[in-house]
Amino acid sequence: MENQNQPQGGFVVHVHSPGNQIIQTQNNTYNGPVYQGQWTSGSNGFSDEQIAKALSACVGKGRVIDYKQKWAGAYWYLRWVCNFPADSQKFCERINSLPFPTPLEIACDYDNIRRICTCSFMDYDVRNMEAVKVSKIDKDVFAWCREVALKLGEELGKAYFSVK
Repeated sequence: MENQNQPQGGFVVHVHSPGNQIIQTQNNTYNGPVYQGQWTSGSNGFSDEQIAKALSACVGKGRVIDYKQKWAGAYWYLRWVCNFPADSQKFCERINSLPFPTPLEIACDYDNIRRICTCSFMDYDVRNMEAVKVSKIDKDVFAWCREVALKLGEELGKAYFSVK
């Protein structure tokens, strides 16, 4: 099923995004349930190639994942949105099996995210951040995991709409 929004300016925005997400196109915002016609098993509609491309845009010097521990933010997002493994070691194995267009500058490494992935806020669905309860001790970690999750969501959102 495809949901369309007729923004001002006379063009049609085709929104292809799983779940309820806010997608902004130029000066227009669409907020509501949107659906992808054929979702791939286990990734909520995102192909491995789309996930790899989005991660490639997030990983490296000068990007949101600029050191290994920040992979925990990708873990939080992909665990909830794309049904990636909740086990952080299996998560890294899954990441490392993705078809990246070029090798990543910073690899996903279990030893660098295992402790962060046990923070209590990781048990909250990333799509409902306003409901997340964060302990004082985890506030800094939460801040950069949130930043990574938002950027990864933005990059994956680009795969689900086109302007015609």
